[in-house]
Amino acid sequence: MQAHAANWWLWMPASLMLTACGMNMPHSESSPARVERTLLNHSIQIDAGEVSVLSLPQRTLRVQQQLHYDVTELNARGRIIDRREEHQTLPWANKPVDIIAGSFRTSLDTDVDGVLRLNLLNDGFLNLDYDNLRVIQLAASAGPKARDEVNLLIDRELRSKLHEAVRLIYDNLENDDVDQWAYRVHRLSELGLAEESNQLENMLILLTTGDPHLQGEFVNALEVNQRP
Repeated sequence: MQAHAANWWLWMPASLMLTACGMNMPHSESSPARVERTLLNHSIQIDAGEVSVLSLPQRTLRVQQQLHYDVTELNARGRIIDRREEHQTLPWANKPVDIIAGSFRTSLDTDVDGVLRLNLLNDGFLNLDYDNLRVIQLAASAGPKARDEVNLLIDRELRSKLHEAVRLIYDNLENDDVDQWAYRVHRLSELGLAEESNQLENMLILLTTGDPHLQGEFVNALEVNQRP
């Protein structure tokens, strides 16, 4: 009996050590729930409006990207609790759009809303061959599988307007008098280019701010509306 008691006391420290080790062993923690998203398709769409013919040098376009995802929700044990497909439409924000007209090529960036404002009378388009300008292609791309293109035809009357408007806007103003300035402003308006007419008038008003007499003559010439 005493031998059995002695053996029990010998095993007791070992048992306590095993118990303590078991209490101190780290427990495996479950992974947190998570959502996995896999991109299935990415496409880009350029909205150039319903009319495909440019009768004015300006056109506002909107570019969007569409994303198609496979979405899987996993619980803390890594088991699927839900699976679905999601579609997301976002603006093609602050991204380049290629503009091609024959051998002419340039690019413009969209704004934060994916809007692109095309104006063929901006100085970046002065090298266009207006005589042979028939179509302008716009293209946005995020890779070979995410690309869109649109073509805008150029109205024949617009081609002749562009020729004249470039001279009215960009020819040297210093060689003209106030009557010729006023003629440029009014002629742009007659061509249906109200935006460019207003911009030129405002620029000339600002340029003559330091010379009230010259500015007054220009304003009077605008009111008289005489061709030099």
